[in-house]
Amino acid sequence: MLLLSLCLALGAPRLGVPTPVVDEGHRGLSHWFAALAEAEAGRGVARAIHYGDSTIAADGFARTVRARLQARFGDAGPGFVTASLNPTWHQRSDVTASRGGGWSWRTILLGGAGGRYGLGGIVGILESGAHAVVRAIDAEKNAVPQLHVELWYQGGQGYGSYWVSADDREIGRGAAQAPQTDDRRFVLDLPAPATKFAFGASGGTVPFYGLVLETGTPGATWESLGVVGVGSKSFTTFAKDNLRPQVTQRGADLVVVMIGGNEAGYPSLLSRGGEAYAPVFGGGLDTILAGKGAASCLVVTPLDQGFVDEADGLEKSRPGMKNLVAVQRRLAAERGCAFWSTYDAMGGAGSAIAWAHARGYGTGDLVHVTPAGLEVLGNLLTDALLGAYESWKGAGG
Repeated sequence: MLLLSLCLALGAPRLGVPTPVVDEGHRGLSHWFAALAEAEAGRGVARAIHYGDSTIAADGFARTVRARLQARFGDAGPGFVTASLNPTWHQRSDVTASRGGGWSWRTILLGGAGGRYGLGGIVGILESGAHAVVRAIDAEKNAVPQLHVELWYQGGQGYGSYWVSADDREIGRGAAQAPQTDDRRFVLDLPAPATKFAFGASGGTVPFYGLVLETGTPGATWESLGVVGVGSKSFTTFAKDNLRPQVTQRGADLVVVMIGGNEAGYPSLLSRGGEAYAPVFGGGLDTILAGKGAASCLVVTPLDQGFVDEADGLEKSRPGMKNLVAVQRRLAAERGCAFWSTYDAMGGAGSAIAWAHARGYGTGDLVHVTPAGLEVLGNLLTDALLGAYESWKGAGG
């Protein structure tokens, strides 16, 4: 909260409202809390995967949560990093990446990959000779050694082979050629930590989903899986049943769903309490949660939004936001998930306009906020989660 405190001291408007997590009896978060307690005791890793749209794809929101959790519970590494390596669709602040050769992409926003987009909703398709280099980094951009590596990729007819290296030494190679399309992964615990990881394709095309990097030490991960532009229908239309085994395979302790920002203008939100929107969001939510098993789940609402009325040129609040938040809260409860309202944390109706006019926090489109604004919101969510965790511990876990 240092940034917010500094802004207040300089006379900037107060932004952000402390907002608790809604989770009666801690039933939605207890599994993750137990994993955090193990990490805090130096005995395990608490993994979280966070789905979202551009707010998460920009990583400012997730970066703040990740940094604070890892400062408290230990740095278990970046976890799953999508193979997009393309800021058009997704960014991560805790890794650096470079790529070479022929690449193309398919995402759950636009389709075109036959329902297979891996865990993160993006598949990077490498031509023979294409490659990428990935490093985990800290806040000062220093390389962070990793001990566990996984390469998630696709097998199928006509594919080439993959290779993967650590600190310029090849650690794995195999054929992606298969009689039918399926999802695969290469997994290895290294004999010694490495800081530079590379992977690539040879002898033909290979679709890659992502890379898992972990330090091999107790701690937490907060793995942002945002894709610019996605909404609930992106998951139900394109991800379908192929996402389920990917979520199960990752074995996360918490699945966070923060979609709906691209749905705030839906006409279905303007009547009957927005009930016609419920099956839209519910379908996307169910698709994401289908493979979570015993993991905890958390629904986080999109940011408040406004728009410029073409009739009079005035900035106005998006009228469906309150119904969207209410529907998401109800569906979260019905599925046993915890709930946190970014909308209320911003200040509720009209807050998008206030943030847009706060220098350094608003982008002017009445939809997004700046990295500084995302940091404020990320801190508010982390405050709420840590407060709920302490309450859970106080109640005896």
